[in-house]
Amino acid sequence: MDIQKFQQKLTDVCELGEKNGKVLKPEQIKECFGELDLDKSQLIKILQYLKLKGISIEGAEAIAAAPQEETEATSEQEETKVPLTPEEEAYLKEYLEGLDEQAQGERGAEELFALLSQGDALAQAELSQKYLRSAAEMAVEMNCEEIFIADLIQEANISLLMALGEEEPAQKDETWLLGRIRAGIRNAIEEQTQRKFEDDYLVAKVEKLESAVRELTEDEDDENSKFSVEELAIILDMDEEEIRDVLRLTGDDK
Repeated sequence: MDIQKFQQKLTDVCELGEKNGKVLKPEQIKECFGELDLDKSQLIKILQYLKLKGISIEGAEAIAAAPQEETEATSEQEETKVPLTPEEEAYLKEYLEGLDEQAQGERGAEELFALLSQGDALAQAELSQKYLRSAAEMAVEMNCEEIFIADLIQEANISLLMALGEEEPAQKDETWLLGRIRAGIRNAIEEQTQRKFEDDYLVAKVEKLESAVRELTEDEDDENSKFSVEELAIILDMDEEEIRDVLRLTGDDK
């Protein structure tokens, strides 16, 4: 199915970017995704995903074929912090108030990190409580449209706990811990962003098929006039298995 091809090409282009020193040319993007017939908005999302992975594009506006004003607006939007929705604001307020009600240990972070390096389990538990607020604040700082803030905070907390349980490095400190939390949040955003790309691509395929079938059969009420999968594959220039997969999703495979 084409969604698998899209996943593979997204992986391939990321690997190519890594090999090229995290820089790609528009021609390389076009060559990789050209056969998938993506629209401009999908290409822009791919560029945004690559930027999130730290891969820059030479002349990125060319691949999107967007006017200069639109490109500048897009760049500015990417650099702007994504504000919380009213629902997210309410959740965050309640969450932080709950943290304030939790008892905090009296020992300082420096002392706790020293004990953590010695394998002190109590220090690990105390540090996890001490940095829950920092994890939440970092999630808010890195907030994105693809993930609800509650889920992003949960990812930050998981990264916090996993980092405190790591054996390396031998000497741990606040800078290291915050870096591990940030890396965990970024990884969660990347995974969700890729999943959304794949979902959007699949939806576009479904809509394309539905529109084409509707156009082909809009004046046909006779059951015998319906096209077979094989006929649709020829008419729409799509693989038979791809059409079957899409029809299964729409419930029209009966």
